[in-house]
Amino acid sequence: MTLIQQLKTAIIEAPLSLIKLRHASLKWMGIYSLSGIIIFSLFIWLMLSNQEFIKNAFLDYFFPQSWHEISETLADFLFESQTKTVVGNMILAGSLVMASIFLFPIKEKYSAEFEKDAKYQNGKVEEFSLIYQAWEESKLFLVYLTAQSLILWIGYYPYQWTTWLSIGLSYLFLFFTFGLDLISPTLQRHRTDYSVILKVFFKKPILPVMFGLIFSIPVILLSKLVFSYEELTLIEVASILFLTNIIFLTIAIPCGTLIASRLLPIILQTLPPKRKSVIWGYSIMSATLVFFLTLHTQLIVSLHHKSQLLKAEYDIDWSSMDFKLPSFSQLTNGKALSNISFDIVINNPTEFDIIIEDSQIFVEQKDATIAVIDLNGFELPTGENRRITINLDSNSDLSKVSKFTELLDDWRVDIHLQVWPGIPFVFNIVEP
Repeated sequence: MTLIQQLKTAIIEAPLSLIKLRHASLKWMGIYSLSGIIIFSLFIWLMLSNQEFIKNAFLDYFFPQSWHEISETLADFLFESQTKTVVGNMILAGSLVMASIFLFPIKEKYSAEFEKDAKYQNGKVEEFSLIYQAWEESKLFLVYLTAQSLILWIGYYPYQWTTWLSIGLSYLFLFFTFGLDLISPTLQRHRTDYSVILKVFFKKPILPVMFGLIFSIPVILLSKLVFSYEELTLIEVASILFLTNIIFLTIAIPCGTLIASRLLPIILQTLPPKRKSVIWGYSIMSATLVFFLTLHTQLIVSLHHKSQLLKAEYDIDWSSMDFKLPSFSQLTNGKALSNISFDIVINNPTEFDIIIEDSQIFVEQKDATIAVIDLNGFELPTGENRRITINLDSNSDLSKVSKFTELLDDWRVDIHLQVWPGIPFVFNIVEP
């Protein structure tokens, strides 16, 4: 199948296959759609009715009651560090996997009825047992978790290239898994497991990716819209996208059946990968998943240690204040270095160690960085009272300050706490 044939099949032939829907397949279309709406609605109802409990349970673990209002910013770190595109694509891929897990027998029946109605000559039907189908879907879930953990980890880093890489990978993964999930039922019905399907898809990647793109675009555009409403919570956004996506999943199943019918001759000519290769592949994927889940866990633990700083007791020794300041001409003519140091007595009454790595404070006005202050890290074990010297090394450039009439306008101060090498948690203390 050439590149042109792949594009033609995905863009033209697949959508046009919907005209072959007949009574039996239309009936199962309704059953699939209704079942998906019921299951998703139940899941959404449980999440929406308990979202305050879920949020407070998370906050209660990390922070004292008096800090809940401020610490909501900290609790949102795992998602706020990602672009809305990555989060939206993750929700859509999650709804796809959830539909696969709970609706795979109905999806299979729906696809089978359409295959009969459309009179595709695909040969003898040799279905796997439901248990084996469930096992195959669990493999897809493993692929989903591994890919999403990798994409989220890349998205934590605050660099332009990592942002674009995480966005690109999230789109690619969403389109590919959409194609894989909707094309596979027909192939599995003819005794083809995921290892062979993936082997063919990696040789013909344009077909599943383009198919996934066509049917994901409407919901992606919707996600852009709903994320623009800041009053919506993440659970509410996910609810809207879940319910909308089930509509396009319902429409896409017959289209995926046509594509699978076109691929079946190629599938039959493809030798299954060696068992050893399959074992190695899933082993590497499982190890990758464990590795990144460990990294995510360590990131949360690091955030936990830093959250204890909010519970500590402080007493500044003002007599220890020492500073070295540049001249006024240095400040106004360009960048100038300065240093301020002082001792602070910190008591850690919590059950956890306080660990703060080297961090930075950014002082900005009108998107221009006026000063960068380096803050040395420190550790304070649980239950201890310790005198710590705080060194603030500042690199300032007052030449970027606005004209005198706007001197007091649009100042912003952010603390960048390093929760992992290269990954900062940005905590705003002064905003415009």
